[in-house]
Amino acid sequence: MKRTIAILLCIVMLIAMSGIVMAATGAPTGSHYSLNIIGVQNAKTATMDDSSGHVIFVPISGKSQILLTEAPEGESFQVLDANATDGSANFQLPKPGLDPYLVGGDMTGVDTISDYSVFVRPLGKPGGWSTITTCAELLDSTFAGLLPGDLLKILNRAGAFGGYASVEQVGQEITMRTKGKTQFVNVTAQLLTIVFKVEVLLPDGTTSIEYIRVPIFDDMLQGEYWEYDNNNLKLLQVRFYPVGTDVSEADLLLD
Repeated sequence: MKRTIAILLCIVMLIAMSGIVMAATGAPTGSHYSLNIIGVQNAKTATMDDSSGHVIFVPISGKSQILLTEAPEGESFQVLDANATDGSANFQLPKPGLDPYLVGGDMTGVDTISDYSVFVRPLGKPGGWSTITTCAELLDSTFAGLLPGDLLKILNRAGAFGGYASVEQVGQEITMRTKGKTQFVNVTAQLLTIVFKVEVLLPDGTTSIEYIRVPIFDDMLQGEYWEYDNNNLKLLQVRFYPVGTDVSEADLLLD
């Protein structure tokens, strides 16, 4: 019994030292970058591209586009255009430090631990919610040789503003503003990667459905953005922490 307890304590210590976020809910402590996505009734008319502030305005109802821009070397998180009510906002963030991979494939040497983690929680008047889906154009239909056969069809829906939408999303179950205190949820996989669902012709002549997880700013993607579909949510608080998350844990939720 004592030996079992000692082993468990060692595992807990190793997890703590690694900085890897294991829990799905509850944000870490420590320094972080905060972004507030605010739903508004009336479109903003002021110019909001002065790269200041931690706010992005979106329509209180309907879809809007938050373009994602890769941070130049030496730079980090920054709002480049805060107004998504006039077409699209623009948010700068670093590369997540992840490798693309075939879900269920050979994971030897594949980096699935992000350089930072993303957490969200809904605030404001109870009753609203939103969905966020990461989208992008696909430049390499071979997926850099990750497929186990020949691509027959990409099964992802089209993004509202072009490209493909990930089959994952930050959904109502996470962003619904209920009464009382809300809790942060880890959405690193959903916001920093795109999961492609594809039909593949295998070498034996049969077909299979496969999933490919591709991080934003990978060479096989361009035009990355978040499709923000608001349903009367007044405020979504987004936090970025300098700790890692194993995005492959989200693979268990893929159908």
